[in-house]
Amino acid sequence: MKRIITLLALIAIASAAHAQTDSLVVFDTNGDNLEISIAGFDITLSEEDKTEKPKVKRVTTNFIGISLGYNVLTQMPNYGNWAGEQNFMTDNTHGWRLGCEPFSVQVSLDRRKSIFLRAALNTYVDNYRFKTPMTLINDKDGNLLPKDIEGKVKKSRISTGYIGLCAGMGFRISRLLLMFDFNADLLTKSVAMYKNPKKTRYDISGFNNVRYKVGASATINGFGIYVDYSLTPLFREGVGNDGNVISLGTRWGF
Repeated sequence: MKRIITLLALIAIASAAHAQTDSLVVFDTNGDNLEISIAGFDITLSEEDKTEKPKVKRVTTNFIGISLGYNVLTQMPNYGNWAGEQNFMTDNTHGWRLGCEPFSVQVSLDRRKSIFLRAALNTYVDNYRFKTPMTLINDKDGNLLPKDIEGKVKKSRISTGYIGLCAGMGFRISRLLLMFDFNADLLTKSVAMYKNPKKTRYDISGFNNVRYKVGASATINGFGIYVDYSLTPLFREGVGNDGNVISLGTRWGF
């Protein structure tokens, strides 16, 4: 552009000199501008302003994400009061998880938003249903014990609830979204329930109050799968089964 401005200036000077020999021609540069004075007339030639790149919104928020999965307790021996119970929590149960992520924040690390950090609030309800009529109780000393249930029983199970925080990193490849998370969850409830024939429900203790887990997910257009592994055993040390929970399922809405 500066070469074009210089060429135009030379043409203007030559034209002025040809028109009248007594014309005074003065030109000077001011940044990207070229100022020319010809016979008392001032001309300013400037380079066009460069178009600024649009600003990228680095911080975004998402609302309401749902996960539904299947829980598996790893095969570990029973301890304490459960010794000799033949691992009924692994051989005699199947479980499921319902999770909700009501709010999350993402911070992009590049202009294309292909790499980002994320933080989220999560809530979970984990259930473990017994295949045969059994439940868990606390005795008068507070020890957690398995107990058989006599008669016809429907939906004998235990249930735990958690609220937690998530921190992780994500990668966006076209429509594919990959996320890797670390979670810290706080136990909010632990109950046993069954119908015999009416529903009985009571609080039970013996579960770890805080659990840590790692997980990953892959979604396309907001729908996909997840898997996570609890680094913390389901029950406190020396109480019940010493296994950890693996959860696998679907998630959508992210």
